[in-house]
Amino acid sequence: MSTCSCNADDDERSRLAYRLLPGEQEAWLQRKGARIHWSKLCARQKPPQASIVLLHGAASNASRWEEFIEATPLKENYDIIRQDLRGHASSVDRQKATIEEWCGDLESIFEAAGLKKAIVIGHSLGAQIAMHFAACCRQRLLGLVLLDPLVDEALTQKAKVMKSRLPLLRLLEHSVRLVNALGIRRRLQHQDLKAMDACARHKIERGGKELEAFVKQYSSALEDLKYIHAAAYLRDMIEVGRETPPTEAISCPTLVIGASAGTYTNEAAMQGWVEKLACAQMVGVQCFHWPLTECPQDVSRVIEEWIAGRFAQAQHA
Repeated sequence: MSTCSCNADDDERSRLAYRLLPGEQEAWLQRKGARIHWSKLCARQKPPQASIVLLHGAASNASRWEEFIEATPLKENYDIIRQDLRGHASSVDRQKATIEEWCGDLESIFEAAGLKKAIVIGHSLGAQIAMHFAACCRQRLLGLVLLDPLVDEALTQKAKVMKSRLPLLRLLEHSVRLVNALGIRRRLQHQDLKAMDACARHKIERGGKELEAFVKQYSSALEDLKYIHAAAYLRDMIEVGRETPPTEAISCPTLVIGASAGTYTNEAAMQGWVEKLACAQMVGVQCFHWPLTECPQDVSRVIEEWIAGRFAQAQHA
């Protein structure tokens, strides 16, 4: 365990916390050694039709969802909850986070928010967590939205090579945690993904080498490590490589938003996996792996239309 003091943890939480939107209520959850930062934006119309819970990806934080929440008309009729996952940004945690712990944190947020069921939306690592949550806590889900989930049978060769390095990542994580135990720990930068995405879109629009620079930046470990501790980053990479739950374990209505450019997943193979789910559909969008950065309007439209078609009459649980 790191020798850093509680005061240092409190400073880190304060510095790295995401910006709250007007009307958004901040909350903290103490669970298994970590203080989880989450927030809730109540629907403008009362009573709300249902609740939506948002899960960010690896080496990310809840600011990932700021633009989505600002723009989506879903906030008129749906309560919206987001969080910094354990080990990310203001949810400081010195221990190993696992999918099981993240799922446990999520269920505890359900309890704290008074939710019986909700629609859970996750990107990348968040999608991996959402799939496992669907398998272990299916009674909690009204529906599931997965943004470019790293499904085993849909992985590209690049993703398979990354997954083959899991033993090395575990060794590196162990070494980093030993260093942290000596009190050696970096001071992280605050990550504002809304601002980062604005710059990224200029590169995407210009195309060519600028587009290549965007992909390199958003898939760079060195860039990510400015905003997340090395042990937590390595744990993200390990957990996102976990085996996909069996298709029969995901029984709720599911929307999969696939990446057409296929940096980490193959769109056709993803469609084949979706067809094995009990109640699912897939929509492809033009992106590499970061749909909320590359084509946010398309993603919002697809999600909004699907929710409207599926849950317009849903009652808040």
